[in-house]
Amino acid sequence: MSNSLQHRLFFALSMAIVGVGLLASLASFWLAMGEAQEYQDASLRQIAALIPQESRHSPTQTVAPPTDEDPDARILVQALSGTANAHTPVLRLPMALTPGFHTVPVDGQNWRVFVRSLGPGEKIAVAQSTDVRSDAALDSALRTLIPLLLLVPILLLIARYLIQRSLTPVHTLATAADAQRAESPEPLPIHGVPGEIVPFLRAINRLLERVREMMKHQRRFVADAAHELRTPLTALSLQVQNLERAATLAECKERLVPLQNGLARAQQLLEQLLGLARQQAAGPARNPVNLGQVARLVTENLIPLAEQKQQDFGLELHGEVWVEGSEEALYSLVRNAVDNALRYSPAHGEITLRLRQEDTSAVVEIMDSGPGIPPAALERVFDPFYRLPDSPAGGSGLGLTIARQIAEQLGGEITLSPRKDRQGLVFSYRQALARKQ
Repeated sequence: MSNSLQHRLFFALSMAIVGVGLLASLASFWLAMGEAQEYQDASLRQIAALIPQESRHSPTQTVAPPTDEDPDARILVQALSGTANAHTPVLRLPMALTPGFHTVPVDGQNWRVFVRSLGPGEKIAVAQSTDVRSDAALDSALRTLIPLLLLVPILLLIARYLIQRSLTPVHTLATAADAQRAESPEPLPIHGVPGEIVPFLRAINRLLERVREMMKHQRRFVADAAHELRTPLTALSLQVQNLERAATLAECKERLVPLQNGLARAQQLLEQLLGLARQQAAGPARNPVNLGQVARLVTENLIPLAEQKQQDFGLELHGEVWVEGSEEALYSLVRNAVDNALRYSPAHGEITLRLRQEDTSAVVEIMDSGPGIPPAALERVFDPFYRLPDSPAGGSGLGLTIARQIAEQLGGEITLSPRKDRQGLVFSYRQALARKQ
């Protein structure tokens, strides 16, 4: 059967209508048959009641005139008494029949007989063929089926019309959804929609709102990415031109250094852009990950950067801490946070990466000695490409964006707060501990 709701509703209603129609027809048929039989019995009783008491002295038999032009449909009346035995009866009925109704076989044919007592030893019999009675009752019963048989197809047509009309709002919504602009979807109208569809429609509208917000962020991201890429590419183009104008090999080598630095910054920006795109497209992973191992790997890879600025970079581990997620994603989260701390902390500054358990949560803390972040900008720093004024060169403004994207996928939470013991910032990431196997 088709998956169409309209077809399924029509099929179910059709089966119900036909089934109820058949039951009603059978009930009507049997009731009409019973009514016809009772009516015919009442006719026999009334005919018998019309025979006067004086007829008991008449030795002759009485035959009622035919009730219609069909001779087989006649009703016969004859006496059941000793005085009538001298005459040849029309029906050879038993003389011992008691007053009341009887079904009597006579010469291979059944007769419905009503016997009435007219006095001592005098009885009258009113008889009719059961075949005639059955044919009349059947004809009457069949006539009662005609309205029901005509009603079933009419009800089917009405049901189809009502279903189509009831589902018209769904087709209207489908048309409205098809007319939406892909770049800016609008909420679908709820007015005039059946109540059963309203919850589903509201969920669709919430989804469309999220899609619109996502499209808005994507457009902003693309515009910001184009702007951020244009700046280093322009600088690289100028440095190449300066390199072409170098007159000596020493001057060429001197001008090659900023070109290499510019290429490194452009490469870092592209890697972060690709990392952000991968995190946005990746699904949530649920593998046990040893956060201590991730923290040690980040420390080993970023120690050279700390040594270049003569910074005190240390790692504090308090036991093994396991969470569920992706080792690659958690490495990217911690590395971006530590990289930010190293870049924003001054030379000879202090950066600490701390890992601990707190109740049922794993906590990663990165404390630096940088200038910190103003309270008004604590949320804005998570926006793509946002950088604080007077930020050191070389950053792209994507590190914290990538970190928050990963945290949301893993069900964790990132908070930024100023240090209490000295100047600096505390980056804190909290995630539920992995379930014990």
